[in-house]
Amino acid sequence: MSVTDQTELPVSCFTSQLPYDGKGCGVAVVFCSDGRFGDHVHDFVQNGLGLHGYDRLAIAGGPACLAGHFAAIRDEEGASRHLHFLAGLRGLTRVILISHEDCGFYKHVLKVSPAELLNRIRIDLAAAVLRIGKALPRLKVEAYVARLTAEQVWFETVIP
Repeated sequence: MSVTDQTELPVSCFTSQLPYDGKGCGVAVVFCSDGRFGDHVHDFVQNGLGLHGYDRLAIAGGPACLAGHFAAIRDEEGASRHLHFLAGLRGLTRVILISHEDCGFYKHVLKVSPAELLNRIRIDLAAAVLRIGKALPRLKVEAYVARLTAEQVWFETVIP
């Protein structure tokens, strides 16, 4: 690893004030890339689950790509490859799957009606947990769905 001398930094750069520890926590979080939920997911993982330094896999539909949908077969291949890579490189012990209500991937790619969306998400999370469990049996896999109220996002445990 290279450590840059402070005198080498260009004037126009941004320097994070967060300390770097390089350890990670052995956890990967798979979630939807929908920017409306990114800050909420981060808040939940850090403050709700108490995890810092987790590996992230943000992809349209999040865990939906790991549920065996034909329409997401290429995404599943990429996400599975990524999880295997992280499991080997970073020594993962746990994978957290997070889906969310009002998901465009479900509405536009999988063509799920709004009335069926929450049920489909729960079914897909269960399928994704099983598929990851078969592929990477030593990992603990859990699943959550981000739910919406008028002004808040809350996280429901689907599979602890």
